[in-house]
Amino acid sequence: MRAVPRCVPCVLEIAVNTVERAVPEDRQKEAILAATERVSELYRMEPTPQPPRLGTEAQRTVMKYSEDPDPYREEKRRANERAAAVARELESDLENIEDPEELLKRAAAAAIVGNTIDFAVAGHEFDLDELREEISSAEFAVFDLKPEDLRGARVLYLCDNAGEIALDKLLIEVLVEELECDVVVAVRGGPIVNDATREDAEQVGITEICDVIDTGAEMLGLLATEVSEEFAEELSSADVVISKGQGNFESIPEEPFPDVPVYFLLRAKCEPVAEELGVEVGSNVALRWEPEDENVRRWREIVR
Repeated sequence: MRAVPRCVPCVLEIAVNTVERAVPEDRQKEAILAATERVSELYRMEPTPQPPRLGTEAQRTVMKYSEDPDPYREEKRRANERAAAVARELESDLENIEDPEELLKRAAAAAIVGNTIDFAVAGHEFDLDELREEISSAEFAVFDLKPEDLRGARVLYLCDNAGEIALDKLLIEVLVEELECDVVVAVRGGPIVNDATREDAEQVGITEICDVIDTGAEMLGLLATEVSEEFAEELSSADVVISKGQGNFESIPEEPFPDVPVYFLLRAKCEPVAEELGVEVGSNVALRWEPEDENVRRWREIVR
């Protein structure tokens, strides 16, 4: 999806958050003005870039002024610890589900619900029983995942944030153990806000159950022209992609992409994304998307 006016203040708000964490006080004004100018420059382009492109460039701009290459690192570590503890409690709930379709739906719900809890905030409490209830009763505005379409498939799983990556592990285990999928997990190629990197995958134990690669660069969403050769090869050889979070949904349909179907797993957290999906804000979505001929043509051009 292309950025709309409401995306711009959201992108800049996250940039301000990074500036306040990582940039010396005497350079904060300079940093946020530089990010604003960069976002304004991109937003004037035709066609308008996707929100993750604006967000990525805003973050890259402010990080030039940073004295800390990973200002969210401690927050991510804390989020992973708390989310991993929750995931361990939820594993037994999933183990008691015998129907493959219901198991897949509840594991997907756990992965999506994980994106809605701020595990890293000190003092932020949540009720485990309420979380279990939400996962067990979660409704989907769209649910295109089917066990028969995934069984035995080579799956590339695109992660989103730290913290929730621990609940992604529950879904990945279902794919590997119950549906006999060959899963490769992809994380960001470098630190960018609270998105998951290899360090986070290792902390929550994903590296113990499947291979983990990275995209090749720090980026919000997936910006295909910047991915590594390793990632491009893995993406091209996948049977299916499972993509977590809004950022990937906002970026992928506008990017060069191989002829590989994608399941977007997310909760529609804002009006622009909800409108693009045709759902209400707050809806859970597991949407299958097929690349168009133009996506595939552009992909073939960049991987020659």
